[in-house]
Amino acid sequence: MTIIRRLTLLSFIGLSGLAAPLLNPVLAAETIRIGGYPFPPFVEVIDGQPGGLTLDLIAAANKAQTRYRLEFVPTAAEQRYADLEKGSFDLILFESADWGWPRGKIASAATLHEGSEIYVALAEPGRDQGFFSPLSERRIAIVSGFHYGFAGMETDSAALARRFDILETPEPGDSLQAVLDGEAEVAVLNDVFLKRLLAEVPEMKETLLIGDTPDQRYSQAVIGSARRAEMATAIGRLLLDTMRAPAFQEVLRGYGLGTP
Repeated sequence: MTIIRRLTLLSFIGLSGLAAPLLNPVLAAETIRIGGYPFPPFVEVIDGQPGGLTLDLIAAANKAQTRYRLEFVPTAAEQRYADLEKGSFDLILFESADWGWPRGKIASAATLHEGSEIYVALAEPGRDQGFFSPLSERRIAIVSGFHYGFAGMETDSAALARRFDILETPEPGDSLQAVLDGEAEVAVLNDVFLKRLLAEVPEMKETLLIGDTPDQRYSQAVIGSARRAEMATAIGRLLLDTMRAPAFQEVLRGYGLGTP
């Protein structure tokens, strides 16, 4: 079993103990579809089933109130823009407006997490922070469709290949595995994924050289169509209230997160 598989299985938790609804429904709840693509720990796929913080948050929000019924809709990183535009889902969570979203066409509400992307490589004798500069000299594992600061937020494979030695992978865990297997020299991981990895697999602290300078910092918010900005604001408020509720704190701690 790979390090990544061990980590993912350890973190796949449910919310059966969270608070039950406070009110009985009088009117039918409004269904709000929440899109998500593999971006651990926010969305993970285990044995074909979606999980992760987004799914836990949806379940908790549904149990806490009856006005809205949140439903998860899977998408892909490259497909998320078109899927929102055509109405396949209404909102996407833990998303940055800087990740390729068209200005003026989206509404952003309720910052759920302030995050960052971190460079990692194998720790080897004589290797220090200088290994990460310049990155153009390294083989870099990245996730297809993700935006990276070192690449100027470019996601086109051909354009990236002209500037860097790139290995594209399906998910961040695969990028890390590529470094562990010697198929790439550097991977770029989100801070929550990396923090959880080091907590669940402590030996990784000796295995990895972790960059001091983030690739990027970002605010992860609720993103929706500008045509439904009020709905994005309302759901954003619901999600923040849910994340701040005492019953949800154990879930956040399980992901290495604090209260937003």
